[in-house]
Amino acid sequence: MAKKKKAPELTFQQHVAEYLVREHQYGVLEQSDITDSEHFIAEDQLWAFLKASQADTLKKLEDDYGTDAREEVFKALRKELEHTPLWMLFRQGLPVRGLEFRLFYPKPRSAASAAAAKYAENRFTFRPHFYFGDAHQEIDFVFYLNGLPIVALELKHEANQNVHDAVAQFTRRDHRHKIFQHPFLYLAADTSDAMAATDPRKEENFRWHNMGLTNTPTHADEYPVEFLYREVLSQEHLLEALSFFLIRVPERDVEDDKPARPAATLFPRYHQSRLVRRVAEDITAHFATAGDIGRKYLADHSAGSGKTLSICWLADRLHSLFKPGTNEKLVDITFILTDRKSLDTNIREDIDKFTHLKDVVGIAKKADDLPRFLKERKSIIVTTQQKFAWVLEEIQRNPELKKLRVAFLIDEAHRSQEGQMGAAIRLPFRKEGEPDDDAPEDDPEEQIAKVIREHDLNQLFVAFTATPAPATVSMFGKPFDSYTEAEAIAEGYIVDVAASIISYKTLYHLHCPTVPNLDEEKLYPKGVVSKALQNLAFQDDGLIQYKAEVMLRLFEKDVKPLIGGRAKAMIVASSRVAGLRYFNIIREKLKERGADYKVLYAFSDFVHPQTNAAISEHAVNELQTGELIEDRFEGDDYRLMVVANKFQTGFDQPLLAGMFLDKPVLERNAVQTVSRLNRCHPRKKVVVVVDFTNNAKQILKAFAKYRKGTPFEPEEPDQETCPNLYAEILAAGVFTQKDAGDLLALLQNGTDARVQFQVNALRTRFQAKLTDWEERKAFVTLLARFVKSYHFLNCFFTYPPAVQEFAIFAEYVGPQLIKFGTVSDLMQLRVYFGRWKIVSFRQCCVKFQRWPGTLVGP
Repeated sequence: MAKKKKAPELTFQQHVAEYLVREHQYGVLEQSDITDSEHFIAEDQLWAFLKASQADTLKKLEDDYGTDAREEVFKALRKELEHTPLWMLFRQGLPVRGLEFRLFYPKPRSAASAAAAKYAENRFTFRPHFYFGDAHQEIDFVFYLNGLPIVALELKHEANQNVHDAVAQFTRRDHRHKIFQHPFLYLAADTSDAMAATDPRKEENFRWHNMGLTNTPTHADEYPVEFLYREVLSQEHLLEALSFFLIRVPERDVEDDKPARPAATLFPRYHQSRLVRRVAEDITAHFATAGDIGRKYLADHSAGSGKTLSICWLADRLHSLFKPGTNEKLVDITFILTDRKSLDTNIREDIDKFTHLKDVVGIAKKADDLPRFLKERKSIIVTTQQKFAWVLEEIQRNPELKKLRVAFLIDEAHRSQEGQMGAAIRLPFRKEGEPDDDAPEDDPEEQIAKVIREHDLNQLFVAFTATPAPATVSMFGKPFDSYTEAEAIAEGYIVDVAASIISYKTLYHLHCPTVPNLDEEKLYPKGVVSKALQNLAFQDDGLIQYKAEVMLRLFEKDVKPLIGGRAKAMIVASSRVAGLRYFNIIREKLKERGADYKVLYAFSDFVHPQTNAAISEHAVNELQTGELIEDRFEGDDYRLMVVANKFQTGFDQPLLAGMFLDKPVLERNAVQTVSRLNRCHPRKKVVVVVDFTNNAKQILKAFAKYRKGTPFEPEEPDQETCPNLYAEILAAGVFTQKDAGDLLALLQNGTDARVQFQVNALRTRFQAKLTDWEERKAFVTLLARFVKSYHFLNCFFTYPPAVQEFAIFAEYVGPQLIKFGTVSDLMQLRVYFGRWKIVSFRQCCVKFQRWPGTLVGP
């Protein structure tokens, strides 16, 4: 039998089980109900569902096979499961001897749906303490729909273990057991965090599945992860996942530069499903009351949010929405507007995964595609943002199109790779390769907002952006849904670049070894260092010579060794003329040094103001016909790229780990520019940003505006006696004596759920106060040293009640503050904290009893 669990975990599990039965009307299975021990099917449950929902079809089978009909059904099911995921059988149906059986009925989307009368026949059950295998291994919960396993859940209580331990438990199992193959979702959770995977075999398959940076219960006496058992495990959401959200990505053999890819199942992250669900519900309610779909939604989703998939899921949902109470489609055409590079790569690749949409999607790659798709009334049309104005004008001009209800999903306007977004919108069908006018660059998002204002009809607009322009906010209002940069960083989807910004002035005053020393200063023009830090003439040739040398030294010392020696860097120039000079100087320096890497220069073609010569990106970089500079930069021999008004937004290169700013960037532009470094790579741990414009503080302010939290300076804890440690903890300003008193009162009189809610709130404050990972570990270690010191020294000395009270508080809260890594830090810190349980409490006089089998040293 499985080892008996500690009481806190059982309390948590029982609470969840009672909630599921009370609020969601789940039935509870006995282990004996699961009669198929190989596929873990509750056969009587499935048979009862088929009899209740499809009696006529079942009668036909019984007419041919008599009492063997039941066995024919289960034989066919087992055969299909040999090559088809169970969730796909739910969606497609089960073929049995020429007949088709539905394994579930989704919530009907229209009055004409065949599922409308059958929906109530679905049977939701769960088995707590699910046992499998000869050794009777245990899973905390397995959830069933009509007798078939669909979700497995492991729960941990933070008093003992945490979500990472739950993940480890899944990954250590013998995955040959079908229970690790048939469910479409594997959930690992503790009292305040959750992770999810569709394949439980590897730790990296589990992704955070939280409401935000901190989960908060909606109701009193519920755990912080209430959303998990209230929403995610609700019958409606599970049916929605089966009928809509789950996507099967087919297997792919090696193609050109694309590696082979095994078949896989996609399940949305929490914020992705939340966005799709909220937009669908809101626009349906609006249409029911107003009779139109004239709404605008702003999705403030950071890099790392999986925006492209969110857009695809939303397009799919809008395509399948119906006017309430009818079988009339709510949205006739959905346009996905993106930049050219995303249309050719990201969007195209992700929309291809939605194989059930292949007949209704049109990707407009050529100029004549778009008019043809409109004429054919394609339900989903993918095109570039440059065609946006033309589409709106065409809808307004054409009487037939004007009758249609149309939705626009706009993927970050500022991601355009063509530089002059405003000119592109005004000339939507300009000839391929025709250069843009040399005019001041407009904010592309402002241009998009202007186009919408001029064509504001009965249309639905959803704009995706992480750094909305003022015009966008003015038009769309506050974000309808948010997934912040802070969340993306905390969940490991992007790198925190703001913590790596340093000004060149700081480097100089610290006498950084990469900066020439005083003896070397004579090699450069007199006073050049002072000018480099203060002069606004960014095109000064002497300054560029000097800064180019500094950049190369910094790159070779601090950037080039990163990511296993493959790191690349970007040099942001103030103008195309300055960028050209940087490029020529650096190219010559690299030749002189015999360097093993090269430099590129990305810019929009222009006429040189001094020479009147036509300067083209293609000629300067010696690109081949049809070759894109970003593709050339993919090569390992190209490590530096100078940019001028190009690639400061929307450029996704995971190997980019360094940036040298010789152009002042402010507000949104600062965040967008520096965020080019935030794309993750398995070996990317550090990035380097050097600002030559003395503007680092303004850049950090911009990041703070769009993402809460800034780095704190690390502090070394003082290793003194118990009272000094106590004073040092309070001085840190993270927790107070009142926090200790409140928690001890809850430990004595409150429910476990209230206690864990309070712990979660304390952890949130801890994370907000201490943003650096090493600093957090130092503080938790300080708590642990205080607890250890108190228990040892209390044998010899008497301490004030406040110190005793705080020791109990620190011992209970400390191990629950940090969750990180494959093996929970909680278990490592247990060496410091020991494992004590409170057996009595009265006016701060506490008796402790050690848990058996634990080691606690003085």
